Amino acid sequence: MNVPARVLEDFPELPADAEGLLIYGSQARQDAGPDSDLDVLALVTTQRPSTDAGYVHVSYYTRKQLSTGIGTLFGAHLKRDAKIVWDRHGYLTRAVEDMDEVDTKRLLARARSLSELFTSLERDLPKYLPGLLRQARYLLRSCLYAQAIADGAPCFSVRELAVRHEDPCLTSLLASRQPGEATTSDLEQCLSRLRRIIGEFPPSEHGSLEATVVNEWARPSDILSMAFMALGVTGKTSDYAEVEKILL
Repeated sequence: MNVPARVLEDFPELPADAEGLLIYGSQARQDAGPDSDLDVLALVTTQRPSTDAGYVHVSYYTRKQLSTGIGTLFGAHLKRDAKIVWDRHGYLTRAVEDMDEVDTKRLLARARSLSELFTSLERDLPKYLPGLLRQARYLLRSCLYAQAIADGAPCFSVRELAVRHEDPCLTSLLASRQPGEATTSDLEQCLSRLRRIIGEFPPSEHGSLEATVVNEWARPSDILSMAFMALGVTGKTSDYAEVEKILL
């Protein structure tokens, strides 16, 4: 797959319960840039958070977690781009093959519902700027992918989407590796582009991120999972594997 040796040098030791491994993203598509990460998915028996080692990002999924990817954007991403490296029992291969088509209308509607987390910024900034920006990037990237699928031209390359939309700033705005600290300018740019796709965001039901977590605590939901990630309590890595199921 021609992954650069300098990237492979960072590859971490896998846990003993690993049952399979695949790569996805730009390295799997063979359109990686000089600063592109290697995105890896490891199938494991015990749930654990994702890890970063240099340019290598590893997300760990149990069979149950991976099964929630059926019909999701992430599942479509894997089915289109993933390259299986090894698969001890054949489950990973079958799981990727079983990923269904995405209901893009439903996905965009769910993204709009989740966007309520960006309507209480006066209470949540600057304390939660890094997490909010991370989630804004996640929703914008997801909605752009969904748009491409709906248009009949699936694409999971941010660089290609920037060309299609004649928006060169997208490449740096949505890059997985950011050179500096989170800024309100980047957040505003993400949110303005997101509004063009899904429309105005619904008002916050609870008034702040912290209130959302408190009030949704007894009823696990997508909005609770997203709020957790925005608060930064689940780590600073991929949004796909930090909760018990795949959101989009």
